[in-house]
Amino acid sequence: MAEKKPNLHKTILILILVFIPPYWLLFTDEGSRVSDTALLWLLGEDDIKVNIKELDGNFSRQDIKNVYPDNEWQCGNQQTNFGNALCAARIGTYNGYPSQLITFYFRDDRVSALKLIYRDQYHKQIMGHYIGELGQPGNVEAALADGPNAENVLQWQLERGVLVMPKTLGKSDEPSLLWFAGGIE
Repeated sequence: MAEKKPNLHKTILILILVFIPPYWLLFTDEGSRVSDTALLWLLGEDDIKVNIKELDGNFSRQDIKNVYPDNEWQCGNQQTNFGNALCAARIGTYNGYPSQLITFYFRDDRVSALKLIYRDQYHKQIMGHYIGELGQPGNVEAALADGPNAENVLQWQLERGVLVMPKTLGKSDEPSLLWFAGGIE
């Protein structure tokens, strides 16, 4: 009986199928996000999806609790630069990106601002997500300028508000984005 030779093509295909998925999950940005998101889901961390284009200042505190009933909201009256009340929830992911905390600020029981604290290693991916979804920031020329006059805060003027986030994060910067109802005053 003739001995069967191993097929080189099959061997290479099997090696590719075995090694590429772990490589993608461990060593690429998108793979890391997917594996981190899956791990957060397995650990029971809450997810929240916010359509920033549809968010506006007409939503009340009760509306937020009704739309996101699965999140454990900590609400109370507190005077801040963004209003006189807030609701915060610890989260695992925001729109599919590993995050830590989301806070809705209210002025006279209407949403005035939203603050998201995300995990710093996902800063470029979140910025890319919003560039893809909302287009280039309105101040892109000033942000891309060279020298000390370059802006470090990206701003998107939306129909119902303004989204701002840092262009780059320093070592001591908080990885966060802010949405303001109506616009920046």
